[in-house]
Amino acid sequence: MAVRCQKAAWALLIIAYLTFTCLYNALIPLGYGPDEAHHYGYIQHLVLYRSLPVLGPQEHPILCHRDPRPPMAIGIHPPLYYALLAPIYAFVAGRRIDYPAEAARKTPFPLLGRLRSELVQRLLRGTSAVMGLLTLLCLSRLVALLTEDGWRQFAVVGFVALLPHFLMLGAVMNNDNLAVLTGTLFLLLLVRQIVRPLEPLREAMQLGCIGGAMLLSKASLLAWLPLLFFGAWQSSRRLPTTRRWRAWLFALALPALLSDWWYVRFYLLYGRIMPIVQWTYEPQMLFLSPTELFTQPEKWWLIWRFLSGSHRSLWGQVDWFLLKPEHVALWHQKFGSDFAAAYPISEPLYALLVLLTVAMVVGWFVRLRRWWRERQTTTRHIALLTLAGAFALLYGALMHYTLFTHPGGYEGGRYLLPAIGAFSVLFWWGIEGCVPTRWHRPIIVAVLLLLVALNVCCAINLHAFLNPLYAPR
Repeated sequence: MAVRCQKAAWALLIIAYLTFTCLYNALIPLGYGPDEAHHYGYIQHLVLYRSLPVLGPQEHPILCHRDPRPPMAIGIHPPLYYALLAPIYAFVAGRRIDYPAEAARKTPFPLLGRLRSELVQRLLRGTSAVMGLLTLLCLSRLVALLTEDGWRQFAVVGFVALLPHFLMLGAVMNNDNLAVLTGTLFLLLLVRQIVRPLEPLREAMQLGCIGGAMLLSKASLLAWLPLLFFGAWQSSRRLPTTRRWRAWLFALALPALLSDWWYVRFYLLYGRIMPIVQWTYEPQMLFLSPTELFTQPEKWWLIWRFLSGSHRSLWGQVDWFLLKPEHVALWHQKFGSDFAAAYPISEPLYALLVLLTVAMVVGWFVRLRRWWRERQTTTRHIALLTLAGAFALLYGALMHYTLFTHPGGYEGGRYLLPAIGAFSVLFWWGIEGCVPTRWHRPIIVAVLLLLVALNVCCAINLHAFLNPLYAPR
């Protein structure tokens, strides 16, 4: 790209990101993001009770993940995201509770007024957009280590910036925002270690600090512990033998000091490390043991259910672009009329994304075949393998969670978003592997416009169909 065009393109991308984020912020009613009311409740809980939430009975299907006291904080998550946002709530709302009045009267806290309630929630949502921008900045630094091609760099960052699911997170309160930011920064440090290493002990210290913040953001990122050990090894191997222990100490002891206290507390209180309790109400929807793969072949459909559901939900909230029969039935029941929405357009757009995913996989087979012939491994090859491993670890963790712990995870694509930068790199390197060079730039433009069109459809479907159906009046 020419310098002037490059600056204009990046400015346009940031404007598009902020525009769609603000649009989704306006369209999604307050408290209606994924578990948003209970993430908001966690922030309130820290201010009101000045302590961490304590979960309800393990046998209860809902309270086993929440503090029974208003405002019902979702206490299964580590506290860093909520601790960062609690001062905003305290400054605007003081020690007032923002919760339905009947339940709130059972607490010693006065109610928060409606105007201040909306103001503080909008401010807290605004921090999500800021975290999204910081994530894009980290991703731009990461991809610059892998390629000098301005078009490739723009494609990788643009893919994430225009992904409906990433934009949705930037519009609501959710600890996934901090998990995505710290996860992307963690991957940036790993890739830099490989491609452009710095002083080893400094690297190890940075990796340890960011690793600790990452683990204190979301427990699902425990899946990346192997990458933390890999990073410690990367730093230590460049030091004299007598000093290697220092790199291991910085890279592993710092995360332990920053985050282990929460996991130890959680284990002592509830007898488990992983927060989610196994869903026992629908045993036919889970593998109770790996041996059932062989003894109950009728359950193999659960694997396909996960593979298809995780792919759908990686792109965005599934209901936003795919029409479900139960929603249609509810519409006719409530309104008794036909509806106008953009699903006839958004569903074919998603089909194109499926084809692009297939093309990505084909492209990687082409690239691997080419590498096998040449057998030349560079630091960038190792960096790409590291990014692939990062995505695979989160994907495997989500698959295990869905098949063995809770069937609701089958459309849990947001749990993969800490590795969305890695996926974007793999997506574009794969696409370019099966397309002639002269088509690279047109395909980049086409895919980014496709994502813009999908966002427009999602916004229309929210406004014209989902909000009238489910939002409060």
